[in-house]
Amino acid sequence: MAAVLPSVALQVQAEVPALTRRRAPGPGTDGHLASKKAVLLPSAAAGCSLSLLARRRSGRCSRASVLLAQRRQLAGDEADGAYFKPLVDGDVLTASNPQRLVVAVMVVLLLLGLLRVWALLGSLSWQTSVCCLLAVVLGVEFADFGTGVYHFSVDNYGSAQTPIVGSQIEAFQGHHEEPWTITYRDFCNNCFPTCLATMPFLIAFEVFCSQPYVLLWALIACAGIGFCQEFHKWSHTLRSQCHPVVNWLQDVGILVHRKVHLRHHKPPYETNYCIVTGHMNPLLDRTGFFTGLGAIIASWTGVRPRCETGERFDYLLKRRSK
Repeated sequence: MAAVLPSVALQVQAEVPALTRRRAPGPGTDGHLASKKAVLLPSAAAGCSLSLLARRRSGRCSRASVLLAQRRQLAGDEADGAYFKPLVDGDVLTASNPQRLVVAVMVVLLLLGLLRVWALLGSLSWQTSVCCLLAVVLGVEFADFGTGVYHFSVDNYGSAQTPIVGSQIEAFQGHHEEPWTITYRDFCNNCFPTCLATMPFLIAFEVFCSQPYVLLWALIACAGIGFCQEFHKWSHTLRSQCHPVVNWLQDVGILVHRKVHLRHHKPPYETNYCIVTGHMNPLLDRTGFFTGLGAIIASWTGVRPRCETGERFDYLLKRRSK
């Protein structure tokens, strides 16, 4: 304001001499009026500028009031648990003791498997190191591919009544409607379904496989699939809320980047299904792998995928609108 008023006054004062030259003040009333005009014009300009500034300030205040009201509403919703409440009935975001136990057993099995790999390898050489590195890379990429196939399946087929995976099918549909909810899930709550599903395969490999490179491949693949939901969660979490190591792993392409995965959340949800590294997404999407898989399933069963029919779970939409 202090900068605006002098500039306006200077402009008006610069115009006053021109006005007085065009109409020279005569004796009496005209001279008196001219002198008053020279005094009143700067004050009038200052008054106008004050009025304009007041209007601008009131506009900013009104916008600030709206934003403040919205923030208070969101804070109230968060306090009530409504904003982050899952759409699926009975679903919770905190981990239970059985869920923690499942994840703990998964971690123990992975550690035991690594110890067995070490015992089977014996002494390390550059050849064994290269083979181990290759097994790790193939295991990671297989996990990425496996999560893509599973993600495509639960996204496009079945319902809440489907045996075994019905709850996950419903949860994935709820995730499409409110994707931010996953960022508030506890680690064990988020990972226990995939750990539980992966554990039988992990146990089978550890018991029956005696080839160290194959076992290492299986351990890495099972670990990637078992904890894929946490990588998925990080792809929805704001960069400022993720650990710097997670951000670095996403930036260098070791974990699926949030920009890559968010492309999946555009209707009809037909691309970018892989959620470990995301490396397999371009290959599978460009070759039409999932389109072809959907066509094969449709020819066998007559059921088209939801990404083609546009079907959504109406009862989840109704809960969302409440």
